[in-house]
Amino acid sequence: MRTRTLLAAAVVVLAVVGVLLVRGGPSPGVGDCVAAGPDQTVVVVGCDDPAAAFRVIGVLDDVPPVQSQPACTAVFPRSTASYSAGGLSRTPAEVLCLVAA
Repeated sequence: MRTRTLLAAAVVVLAVVGVLLVRGGPSPGVGDCVAAGPDQTVVVVGCDDPAAAFRVIGVLDDVPPVQSQPACTAVFPRSTASYSAGGLSRTPAEVLCLVAA
């Protein structure tokens, strides 16, 4: 019984680590600073890092990326930029609302 529990816990930990490695690290959240990453992605960096271009001021769910900036500005008037891993698709996705760092 204990072996099964340990094995199940190990599988969960490996799954979480795998997702983080595939996604390139933790998903940015409110207050995080981000920089341009490879292949038009963003990566979390320290806010004192010279590469930090933006700070995340909000996260919206289920917003078509082509409408991300108007959606961000409506909810977060200080937003000067937005980012969605969905590129310019019309499929709703998570959108980061950003302000210059």
